[in-house]
Amino acid sequence: MKSAVVIAVALVAIPAFAQRRVDIFFDVEGVKRTGRLSTFSPGTTRFEPSFQNGGGAGGGFNLFVSDRLSFEAKVAALGTKSRIRVIGSDFIITADLGWAQIYPISATMQWHLLEHGTVRPYIGVGVVHTILKNINKRIGPTATGIRFKDPTGLVLDGGLELNLGRRWNLLADARYVPIETTSRATFPGTASSVDLHVRPAIVSFGLGYRF
Repeated sequence: MKSAVVIAVALVAIPAFAQRRVDIFFDVEGVKRTGRLSTFSPGTTRFEPSFQNGGGAGGGFNLFVSDRLSFEAKVAALGTKSRIRVIGSDFIITADLGWAQIYPISATMQWHLLEHGTVRPYIGVGVVHTILKNINKRIGPTATGIRFKDPTGLVLDGGLELNLGRRWNLLADARYVPIETTSRATFPGTASSVDLHVRPAIVSFGLGYRF
């Protein structure tokens, strides 16, 4: 978490003194929570958490230091249905855990391919820290929940900005974490743990206001 905060502050604070404009935006988002499991710890019972697609909302601001270069800081609150498969020596149980909460916090540097125009595509690269909120529902006879170690990784970004006038614009954005960042899940009440390789893909549509 500390590394994500430091990078986000650096990306935003350094160019702030030379900014040409600031865009504030809000959007609705859909998330595909992909990944796989590996490196189970020894134990008589094994736990395999999984996540389905979900959605939510986000917002942030974009500092333009030129007509083409900008620095964006963004946070989102997303929900996704979660399940867990419990594998014992003589049984397999699948439990529905309800809605899990995911909070991606990202800082990206964006390059806008056109200086002016109604439609302006852009690409970007940065860092994202993904907070996976603990699931406290009891799992089986011993485990009292799931505790995640939140991953930080590289994010690739791309999208379109549709200008509606001097102040307003519409945004369509897609971002993906191509490098597998490991989140370790432990299960309070047991000695079991598992590594999850996290690769979230997020698509968003929003509205921006330019200062």
